[in-house]
Amino acid sequence: MNPYSSNFDCIKHINTLFPNEQSLVGIDTEIEKLQSELTQLQSELQEDIHEHAVMQNKIWRDVQDVEQLSQGIVAEIQEIKQKAEKSEDLVYSMCKDIKSLDIAKRNLTFSIAALKKFIMMLTAIEKLKEHCKEKKYAEVANLLSAFTELSQYFVKFQNIPQILEITGEKEQLIKDLKLQLIDDFILFQKGTNLMQIKDLQDACQTVEHLGLKFRDELVQKVCKYIISPYQELFQQIENRSLETTERRYAWMSRVIKDFDTKTQNVFPEYWAVHCQIYYEFCAVTRLQITDILETLKELDVAVLMKALQATLKFEQKLNDEMKKRYEEWLGKKNSNQFAISELPKIKGAISDSFEPYLRPYIDSEEKELMQHIQTILNSDKLDVEGDLKMLNSSMSMFAYFKQMLKRASQYSRTQVMFDIQKLIKKALKRYSDEIVFKINQTRNNEQFSQIYCCFVINTAEYCKETIPALQESMVQHLDSPFSDQVELSNEEEYFNQMMNKSIETLLVYVDSKIDQFYQQMLKIDWNEFENMGDASKYIRDTISFLEGHIKIVKDLLSESYLIFYLNKLVVYLNNKFINSVFRIKKISEIGLSQLMLDVSELKTNLVRISKLKQESKSQQSFNNFVQKTLSRSDSILKLIQMSVEKFVENFPDYAKKYESAPTDLDKILSLKQLRRQDVPQLSKFFTKIN
Repeated sequence: MNPYSSNFDCIKHINTLFPNEQSLVGIDTEIEKLQSELTQLQSELQEDIHEHAVMQNKIWRDVQDVEQLSQGIVAEIQEIKQKAEKSEDLVYSMCKDIKSLDIAKRNLTFSIAALKKFIMMLTAIEKLKEHCKEKKYAEVANLLSAFTELSQYFVKFQNIPQILEITGEKEQLIKDLKLQLIDDFILFQKGTNLMQIKDLQDACQTVEHLGLKFRDELVQKVCKYIISPYQELFQQIENRSLETTERRYAWMSRVIKDFDTKTQNVFPEYWAVHCQIYYEFCAVTRLQITDILETLKELDVAVLMKALQATLKFEQKLNDEMKKRYEEWLGKKNSNQFAISELPKIKGAISDSFEPYLRPYIDSEEKELMQHIQTILNSDKLDVEGDLKMLNSSMSMFAYFKQMLKRASQYSRTQVMFDIQKLIKKALKRYSDEIVFKINQTRNNEQFSQIYCCFVINTAEYCKETIPALQESMVQHLDSPFSDQVELSNEEEYFNQMMNKSIETLLVYVDSKIDQFYQQMLKIDWNEFENMGDASKYIRDTISFLEGHIKIVKDLLSESYLIFYLNKLVVYLNNKFINSVFRIKKISEIGLSQLMLDVSELKTNLVRISKLKQESKSQQSFNNFVQKTLSRSDSILKLIQMSVEKFVENFPDYAKKYESAPTDLDKILSLKQLRRQDVPQLSKFFTKIN
C-alpha cells in the first residue's frame, strides 16, 4: 500500500528529509525513488485483487454445492418421516390389541378370584352354621375372623343380589349366635349347661370377634342375672329397712365367692366382670335404699349412721380391691379395646343416696355441739398459776371440732361435711357471744374482771391463731366445689371483737378508778397555785393505782398483747389528762409548770411500771410510744404558757403533728383568755373547725 495518501504528505516527508533549502538539489533523485516504490505497490495491489476474485469464485461454487446437498438431505428427511408415520400407525394398532387382551386377562383373573372368595364365603357360612350348632366356639371364632376379611373384599359389590343374600344370611347367623352365647353363659350360671371351661373360654374369644358392644351386652346380662335374686330378696317387706344394710353387703360377698368358684378362668381378667357385678349391685342397692329413706317417716339417727358407715366401709373395701385387682390395665392406653382402663364410680355409688336424708344427723351434731360449748364455758376456771393464762374451754372447743370433722369425714366429703363446717362457724359465734356476755357480767367483781379479761385476750389470740389451721382442715375434708366455699374470716373478726371488748372493759375499769383522782385535780385552783414541788397528789394516786393494775396484766398477758393493751392505756391516760386540763378555766404560770411536772412524772412512771423482765424491741417500742403520745400534753401546756406572738408562731407546727389541732385551738385560746379575733393569723384553722 502507498504510505503517502496525498501530495501534502509527500511534500511533508520531503521537507523532513531536507529541512534546508540547500538540500533541494537532490530532490529529483528522491522522487524517482518514490515513483519506483509506488509502481511496486501498484503491482502488489493488482495481485491481491486477482487473488480475491479467485477466492470469491471458489466460495460461490461451494455455496452451490451446499445448496444441492441440503436439498438432498431434506428429501431424505421427508422420506424417513413418511416411513415413521406408517410405523407409528402400525405400533398403535398392535398396542391397542395388546391392551384389550390385558384387560380381558385382568377381568378374567379378578372374576376367578372373586368366584373363589365367594365360594369361600359360602363355605364359611355353611361351616359357621355347623360349628355354631355344635358349639365349637374356637372354630367359630376363626371363621368369624376369616368371614370378616372376605366381607371387606365384597364391600364395593354389596348391591349385587347374590352378595346381599349371603350378607343377610351371615347377619341372621350372627344374631342367632349372639342369642346362643348369652343363653350359654346364663345357663352356665344356673348350672344347667354342661359346657366345659375350655369351651366357655373359646366362647369368650368368639364374643370378642363380635365386638365390644356385644361384649358389654353379654356381661351386663350375666350381671343382671346374678343380682336378680338379691333384688327380689331385699325388695320383700321384711327386708326393706336400714337394719338390713349389713346383710346386703354380706350377701354380695358370698355371691362373689360362689361366682369365683364357678367361673374361675372363664372370663378374661381384663374384662373386669367382677367390677361390673359390683357396679350392678351398687346401682340396685342405691335405688332400694333411696326408696327406704323416702318412705320412712322418722329416721333413727343411730340406725341411719350405722347403715351409712357400713356402706362407706363396703365401698372403700370394693374400691381398694378393684384397684389392686386391675392395676395392670388401669390408667393405661391399652391396645386391647376389651381391657378395662378405668374403674366405674364405686365410692359414693350407694352412700351418696344418704346425703339428702342426713338432716337428723346434722341436728344431732348441732345439739351435742351447743351442749358441749355451754358445758365447757361453765367449767372454765382461771388458773393464774398455770402455764397457759387462757380459758381451757377454747382448747376443748377446738378439740371437739377436730372430732366432729373426723366423724363427719367417715360419712361425706360433700354437703353433709359442708353443713358440719357451718355448725362449727355457728359454734364459734356462739362461743364468742357467750364470752362477751360473761365479760359484762364480771364488771361488778373488779379483781375477777381484770383477770378474766386478760384470760379472754389470751384466749382470743389463741383462737385467731388456730382458726387458719381449722379452715385448712375443713378444706381438706371437702371436695370441690364445697371446699372453695370455706371461709372463716368473719369468725376471726368475732375474736377481734371479743379482744376489743376485753380491752374496753379494762379501760372502763381503769377510768372508774382514775376518774376520782382527776376530779380532785379539777378542784384545785390552778390560777392561784403557788406551791410547786413534787408531783401532784392526783398523779401520785394515779401512778399508785396503775402499779397494781399493770402488775396484774403483766403477769397474765402475752408480751405482744400486753404492749397492745398498754398502748391503748397510754392513749387513754393522755386523753384523760388533756380533757381534764381543758376543763380548767384558768392556769397560772406556776400551775402550768406543775402540770408539766405531772406529765413528766406520769411518763417516767409508765415506762418504769411497764418494764418487762427482759429488754426487748417491744419494750423500746412502747417507751417511744409513751414519749410520743404524752408529748401532746406537753405541747398543749407549752402553747398555753407562750405569749400571743409565740403561740401564733408555734401553733402551725402543733397542727402538723396532731389531727386534733383544729378542735384543740378554741380550748387553748380559752385557757389563754383569748378570742379568735385576737389571732387572725390562725384563721385557716377556724375554717377547718367550722
